[in-house]
Amino acid sequence: METKKVIIIGGGAAGLSAAYTLKKRGITPILLEANDRVGGRLGGDRVDGFCLDEGADFFCASYDVAFRLCEELELPLIRSEMNLGWYRNGRWVRTTPIQSVGDLIRNLSPFWTLGFLSPRTAYPILKLVREIEQQSDYLNFSSECRIVDIDGEENFGDYLDRIGLPDYLKVTLRGFLEMTMGHIEYAGAAYMRTYLAEMLLKVDQIYVPEQGASALTHALVEACGDIIRVSKPVRRVVIRDGTVTSVITDDGPIEADAVICALPATKVADVIPDLPPEIRHTLGKITYSTGVRVVIGLDHPPLPPGWHGALYPEDETPLLLDRSINLPAITPPGKSTLDLLVGRDRAQELLPLDDEEIKCQMLGDVRRNPPPDSVLPNDDEGLFTRVYRWKEAVCMMAPGMFKGLAEMRRQLDRDVKNLFLAGDYMRVPSVNGALASGVGAADEVAELLVSRINGADG
Repeated sequence: METKKVIIIGGGAAGLSAAYTLKKRGITPILLEANDRVGGRLGGDRVDGFCLDEGADFFCASYDVAFRLCEELELPLIRSEMNLGWYRNGRWVRTTPIQSVGDLIRNLSPFWTLGFLSPRTAYPILKLVREIEQQSDYLNFSSECRIVDIDGEENFGDYLDRIGLPDYLKVTLRGFLEMTMGHIEYAGAAYMRTYLAEMLLKVDQIYVPEQGASALTHALVEACGDIIRVSKPVRRVVIRDGTVTSVITDDGPIEADAVICALPATKVADVIPDLPPEIRHTLGKITYSTGVRVVIGLDHPPLPPGWHGALYPEDETPLLLDRSINLPAITPPGKSTLDLLVGRDRAQELLPLDDEEIKCQMLGDVRRNPPPDSVLPNDDEGLFTRVYRWKEAVCMMAPGMFKGLAEMRRQLDRDVKNLFLAGDYMRVPSVNGALASGVGAADEVAELLVSRINGADG
């Protein structure tokens, strides 16, 4: 098996999970990453005893593959609390997870302010919750999710209008999701209901590795060993007569018995120009949100006592997080972090700026209406600052895309026998989707190689 050469293109969550799975199955692949480090949206930094997450920072309840990998790699998980401050109608309210009658009573006042309890919202909220519960087998991020079975042509904005959700409650839902999800009203209704099911209705089942989500990347890298090559961009995948023969790098061609392309959907056709036109067309319809994240190391808690985060649903003021409240192991004793996240049009405006200007502008946005009793840093304060730009953050599934991608997978299996695509867009887009797609592609490669060996022996 080790004489067979398998090339993995891309070292994000999908590429790393593929490499790890192949090694477990006795196949030694080569992973080629264009950047100087791996991890992608699941990446992270280690700075003076601080553990930083670049992108993803929690695992939802149905992240079956992520949880399995954490167990195999002996990464302890911690349940993530979400005590959130919300700035609505000129004042701050705080919500906490509902796990008891007492929690519900404490949340009545903030829920009223956020629009969940007005008479006009009762019916649409009940309808939304009932539909999510009835379709729980389809609305989740698990590797076996069957969301394709209910994928239709309705976008999320039209869905909210159809169930009669008032505008002020739409503001609350958009503010909760759009910091990382982009303009959610244009995404597929089934896809966005999955996010609501996982992030609102299962908020008490969110977990994180004790040193942050990126700890999974670090563990996968260690398990993969020396098969990873960074700063090694692949310029082209060569296909002849329906079979991948090699990949072209700056150092020359590398022959390949199978290739797993684990790049974002927007980059696949550039590297594999000989894909069938129908596959290129489907990939060309996939879009991503944009995001910017600033992480500042501090020697004091930045948010009010007991707050894990603060949101501004009515505008594009950054989301604030103090991740050290949930995860004390990510900071040295007595230290904290402040994460600022923004998406949509505001992120597009910030992307071209230098790191210091991004930090100053995002802090300035927050200072207009700071959380009560918060101790936000000045522009020149902080033990360190890291700025992460995401031109392609979260895959945005338009209505009907799950069915389109299912057909694309069937065509790829038929037309190119030893090429496999991996990435969050190949499942329900999420970190778990990326990991699951990498594992699935690796299993298909292993089965292909075994069948060839058995055929040769026969």
